[in-house]
Amino acid sequence: MNYGTEWPSTHITLLNRVRLHTDAEAWREFVKIYGPLIYNYCRKKRLNDTDAEDVCQEVFRQISTSLNSFEYNRKLGRFRSWLGTVTYHEICRFWKKNQRVQHQTGKSELEEFINKHPGEIDGVWSDEFCSHIYETALETIRPQFDEKTWRAFELTWIQDSPTKAVAIELDVDPNWIYKAKFLVQQKLKEEIKRLSFDSVVFQK
Repeated sequence: MNYGTEWPSTHITLLNRVRLHTDAEAWREFVKIYGPLIYNYCRKKRLNDTDAEDVCQEVFRQISTSLNSFEYNRKLGRFRSWLGTVTYHEICRFWKKNQRVQHQTGKSELEEFINKHPGEIDGVWSDEFCSHIYETALETIRPQFDEKTWRAFELTWIQDSPTKAVAIELDVDPNWIYKAKFLVQQKLKEEIKRLSFDSVVFQK
């Protein structure tokens, strides 16, 4: 798979809806999209389930407060970088005030993470962010296709199997495989656009 050279930033419309506070549905969607991302990132930093949940809640509390004054300006950076920085600082605060976590994690690892500048972790966070958006989009569109169509897409796009081999396996014409893959790709692009502002250019 080739994700393209440029991944999307967050959907401006969703951010604006979340800022209104009266749009409960927008906030639920926002938490549903980004909650697992933040939680998994915390877990990779060796926080246990309960601690990761606590950090997630605090991150969303910070977001809820900060979005009141958040203005979208691409020259000042992407939302995903801002979210990564908020998460990074919250993990640092949690580690610093929690002796139990410091003992479990190890002082050297704690110091290494805390002493990093947020910009140094942006690459790792960005990869996590983009992968999460991609997987979320895949999961969302999956029910919209029958088993054979999805299998054709899965084999040719995700597993990069030759079209002719897939056509033989599914007992269909190769042209059908191309059409099936195209249909799913188009829906995937649309869903990624819905979840984010800039579209991803798929190249294969």
